[in-house]
Amino acid sequence: MSKIFNQIRSAKAQLSQLYKPSVAFARSVLIATAAVTLSLIGARQVGILESIELGAYDQMVRWRPDESPDSRLLIVGITESDIQKLKQWPISDRKIAEILQKLEKLQPRVIGLDVLRDVPLGEGREELTKFLARSDRTIGVCLVTDGSPDSPGSPPPPGMPKDRIGFADFGVDQGGVVRRALLFMKPPALESSDSAEKHLCNDNSQVLFSFNLQLALRYLKVERIYPKLALDKSLWLGKTQFKQLSTNDGGYKNVDVRGYQILINYRARNKVANQVKLMDILEGKIDPNLVKDKIVMIGYTSETVKDFFYTPYSAGKHENQFMPGIVTHAQVVSQILSGVLDNRPLFWFWPEWVEIIWISVWSIVGGTFAWRMTHPTRLTLTFLAMLGVCFTICFGIFLLGGWVPVAAPALALIATGGSIVSADRFNKSGYGKVIADQIKQVFKVEIDQAKKDEQVAEITQSQFFKDLQKKKDQLKASKKEMSAKEILPATEITAGSTEFQNTESQPDDYLNQLQQKAQQHKQRAALTESENGSQNAVNVEGGNNDRAMETEADGELSYLQAKAREMRSRKSTEKRIKEQKNEDLEDKERKD
Repeated sequence: MSKIFNQIRSAKAQLSQLYKPSVAFARSVLIATAAVTLSLIGARQVGILESIELGAYDQMVRWRPDESPDSRLLIVGITESDIQKLKQWPISDRKIAEILQKLEKLQPRVIGLDVLRDVPLGEGREELTKFLARSDRTIGVCLVTDGSPDSPGSPPPPGMPKDRIGFADFGVDQGGVVRRALLFMKPPALESSDSAEKHLCNDNSQVLFSFNLQLALRYLKVERIYPKLALDKSLWLGKTQFKQLSTNDGGYKNVDVRGYQILINYRARNKVANQVKLMDILEGKIDPNLVKDKIVMIGYTSETVKDFFYTPYSAGKHENQFMPGIVTHAQVVSQILSGVLDNRPLFWFWPEWVEIIWISVWSIVGGTFAWRMTHPTRLTLTFLAMLGVCFTICFGIFLLGGWVPVAAPALALIATGGSIVSADRFNKSGYGKVIADQIKQVFKVEIDQAKKDEQVAEITQSQFFKDLQKKKDQLKASKKEMSAKEILPATEITAGSTEFQNTESQPDDYLNQLQQKAQQHKQRAALTESENGSQNAVNVEGGNNDRAMETEADGELSYLQAKAREMRSRKSTEKRIKEQKNEDLEDKERKD
């Protein structure tokens, strides 16, 4: 049995040795993880990390390989060379009507005219109005008001029915970057203004579809795919759900998501679809197969028109930083068609609680490596490798259509690891122990002082202490009576001499005077011994008298020295009693 007990104790000791480091590890890493994670979550909630996350999103868009051009679309760009050849700016209504007629003969499925025609431009206004009124393939555009009288929006071309008009507005982030597309919305309420013209795009009672969605719906109508809204007000096209963007999806925090918005899944940076010039249409130099049964989109690509947008592809470019508006619209149309017909993934996002777990995991990883590794070079290389793993995972999820936090987990990895390393260096340097000891000493002094005050209060409240106080007062009174009796004889002894009137108050001065007189007597006695023999008898008698006087002075000196010592002792006692009384009064005042 003893062997079994010994083995159990040995195993218990080994487990204890293993348990202590594990507890220390868990405590340090978990505390650092909790602090860093909570800090990062708070920073995300107030939008501090939004710009970093959006920058990471743009970088992943640029890293992603371009997809092939969407063959269902054709872009007819109005270039600077087209303007020079036509010698028109802006393009007249007649030329626009001519282009639309030529395109319609090539049998496109739908034509999108991303050119504002709210006012007459040149000749051919009536001709253009008649064509737009009778053509059921053409979709026109308008601009939505922002609600102010000075910006009432731009009305659609005249003569077009409401179901063939779409707004051309985008959701623009800070910095002018277009990452969000509006599918449908109610225009903001226009403030009362007599000068503002009322039209479809500033009518708050109407639900408007975007130019992109109108083109896609017209194309899908032939495929017998129609839009519908589910009970949760999400848009469905066939079996594909276009989930509405929320205020905190992905890297966004408190973004303006009025209307029904989605995140743009860009197809390519340069060639999203086949593209031809306006003059190619007018001169008949276009392959009819590029037009037949396709979505044809007409818009300006000339730099002089300034119909451009910043996109995620703009960063880091010195030239061609902007994407023409008609090309940006083509990106969204291609995204809708590819999601419905090709099962191309749409962007999805994690719930917020999953994002918190994701950040916490990387925080724990950083703390664990920092705890286990002590070599600086090895730790640095490990952290760089972990950052690479983090970015690789996020980019892999992005390729599958998911936008998950990138900056927050990377910062959690670095911050937690850095805090663990800093705390370890701080403790090893000795500063931590010194500060901890000082803190403990402060608390210890405060606790000891509190205990002392409690004990003093208990003593002063006891009956024993009160009895001692009474005895002390009685002792004081008796000592005063004794001192009064003893002072009288000493006063009588020195009453006849003016040299000793202040003996009681000045005992030290009086003793000095007596010592001087005794010394004088001794000097006179020494002088008498040196006189001649004829006067021996007289001198002997005089010497005897001097010795008698010296003896008398010595006796008086001894008596007064004793009295002086007694007086000093009595004063010292009275001083101690007075100090004790003051201390008692102070204690009583503090207690009250």
